[in-house]
Amino acid sequence: MKKKLLTAVAVLASLCGYAQTKGTNALGFGITSQTSKTEVRNGTGATEVDKTKTNNFTLSYGLFIKDNTKLGLDVSYGNQDYQYVANVSGSKSKSYGAGINYQQYYPLVKKLYAFAGGSLGYGYTKTDNADPNYEDRITDRYSVGVDGGLTWFFSKRFAIESSLLSANAFYTVDKQKGNNNGGQSSYENSYTLLI
Repeated sequence: MKKKLLTAVAVLASLCGYAQTKGTNALGFGITSQTSKTEVRNGTGATEVDKTKTNNFTLSYGLFIKDNTKLGLDVSYGNQDYQYVANVSGSKSKSYGAGINYQQYYPLVKKLYAFAGGSLGYGYTKTDNADPNYEDRITDRYSVGVDGGLTWFFSKRFAIESSLLSANAFYTVDKQKGNNNGGQSSYENSYTLLI
């Protein structure tokens, strides 16, 4: 009985080891939630506390177009609530995004793989300000990036993936409307290196 059980476990493990073969589907889900507080001294020397709460959700689907090579699609939703505690105003933002990515996988140990790849993305953010001194804004953001990390294929269609290094370039277009000049501006070419 013990021998049959060990054989069954070995067969199941070997099936999982082929999870990155051509035609295999991969599904991913990511959640980021962050809360921060910032203490700021105002002109009178008193300390004010601003609070920010951010949530982001990402759903991704990938198809292995050949062994160890995946082409994928990501969609995301996020919201941010920024409160100026001293004057009880702030802003709320909602963001939506989509992107495509390409990843190449390199076997390390059994079901553990290193990956390297690239991505293209688009994001849309709408920010509503409660304070009449600040303008509402709509932001379009375009990105291109490269990243690398580790993936554990724990079943035929699912994996846990961790990005360890990424570099991204962004181009952002802001459209502002409100009580302050109500204009349109196009700016920000920023480069980010995350480790």
